[in-house]
Amino acid sequence: MTTNPEEKALLADAYQVKRENQHWNPADTTAAIQRGLAKARTKRSGRTFRVKWITAVLVTVLAAGWFLIGPLGNYGQQPATYTEPVTNWGVLEPFRGLLTSDMDRATITSTLNNGYVQLVDRTVTSGIYAFTVNAVMADENRITVLYTARTDASQQMYSTVDMKMMDASTGDLLDNGGAGGIHLSKDKHTIYGRNTIERSRNKPLPEQVNLQFQLSSVVPDVVNHADKGEKERKYKFSQKMNISFPLDPKFSIPKTEIIKVNRTFTLGGYEILLSEVEVSPLVTRVKFVHVPDQEIDYKTKLSLNEIVRPIEIISISRNGKQTKLSMVGGSGTEDGMMYSFSSNQLDQPESMILKLSGKPGKVYDDLQEAKNDELAIKIK
Repeated sequence: MTTNPEEKALLADAYQVKRENQHWNPADTTAAIQRGLAKARTKRSGRTFRVKWITAVLVTVLAAGWFLIGPLGNYGQQPATYTEPVTNWGVLEPFRGLLTSDMDRATITSTLNNGYVQLVDRTVTSGIYAFTVNAVMADENRITVLYTARTDASQQMYSTVDMKMMDASTGDLLDNGGAGGIHLSKDKHTIYGRNTIERSRNKPLPEQVNLQFQLSSVVPDVVNHADKGEKERKYKFSQKMNISFPLDPKFSIPKTEIIKVNRTFTLGGYEILLSEVEVSPLVTRVKFVHVPDQEIDYKTKLSLNEIVRPIEIISISRNGKQTKLSMVGGSGTEDGMMYSFSSNQLDQPESMILKLSGKPGKVYDDLQEAKNDELAIKIK
């Protein structure tokens, strides 16, 4: 756990810089997730391969921004197009600005447009800091919080740190792997944010949750480096803060839809089975498994993590409107891989098509050529 203030500041600073200066490319994010899967598995012996592990979304997205080099970076896809929704979000209107850079924008748009949201409006303060939970959405798999963080005129609001969610009645940590977050600044003293955590649907949704976190800000007094003419940021952190709020029972009603696809396809000379797709209001999960009658050694399993490269899901409504569901995370399983995408289940899509890189390892200079090589698999 990071407890040193300087280390926290570095993490917060790097996160903010990447969010401000770079719109992450879905294909690059995909490649980073693939590499993360492979690296994690190389640290495990073949005999302990049965143990499951999770790749957190925030880590994979930051990896896409920081560590992606070499030929994979040349396979570029344009960021998913986004049409501003017509629906007025009322008191949550300030959060519309998150959608321009949030990989989970399709989910947020769908939930708010369909009224699948609980207004909370609870605030906790600590010294110069104030934190408000504006709204929450939840389902069997995830809990998403929309929040506002503020500081007074003496500081510049910067970021949230070490955010965790517990079941208020038991104290149990709800994070089942982490799904990350994002924020934007309205002004120097205010940020609007979204934080999403994974949870196990094998456990009932808590009646009340407790959020723990710290806030960070930039101190206006800076130190000049005379030799370089640069300025050094100084950071201040709040005390640990807590805020509790109930969850609306309506979030327990929607159940995860399991779509049995069982479609086998060939990539890089290997057969891959798209086993099933799980769809809930807040997330779409796609499960790939190694074909059972195929003899695959441990080294080959690692290679398959590089070969299977999902790009996006195209969700098509009854009137033909297409929504691009971006990939937001990935995890390894005992017999394959599981990837998470945003969701618009509440829009009741008629059909869904998964797109993958059709020729792994190929370097593209032309975007259209890359799109022509995409492999499309009908989910429903």
